[in-house]
Amino acid sequence: MGDIRFRDPANRIDLRQLPVFAPDAALWSRLVTAQQRRVRAQRWRLGVFSAAAAAAVCAAVSLLPHPMPPVQQEIAAGQRESQTLESEWLRVSNSTRPGAPGLVSVRVIDAGLQAAYDRGARADELESLWRQRNEALRHLIAHGRDTDPGDALAVTRI
Repeated sequence: MGDIRFRDPANRIDLRQLPVFAPDAALWSRLVTAQQRRVRAQRWRLGVFSAAAAAAVCAAVSLLPHPMPPVQQEIAAGQRESQTLESEWLRVSNSTRPGAPGLVSVRVIDAGLQAAYDRGARADELESLWRQRNEALRHLIAHGRDTDPGDALAVTRI
């Protein structure tokens, strides 16, 4: 064809001078088949990508920490406070009276807590019991009604 320079506007290609030919009769069916193959491959890749994305989302949801419901947070806060109060009570206790009235109430509340956990009590009942236990421990600390520290450790079963 010769040297064609596309940048030079004087040397334009005249498309009317291109050869004309009759395409093969099976060309159209080959084009359709190739297009269908491309579409199937694209759909398959999209399906694999979608499944992988769904698996990643499910893994992320199951592995990420979930915040506790507010009532569960209050129960956990009551437990932490009770541990702190019990430690304080053990620190300030100096009496060895095994039948101190305050200790009896803590033992009764502990038995109630254990029974509540054993039967799967509702959160509001557990929260109330933890509050009662904390109040009893505060009362023991404030009024000096305590027992032997070794006995106090045996009280907590939860």
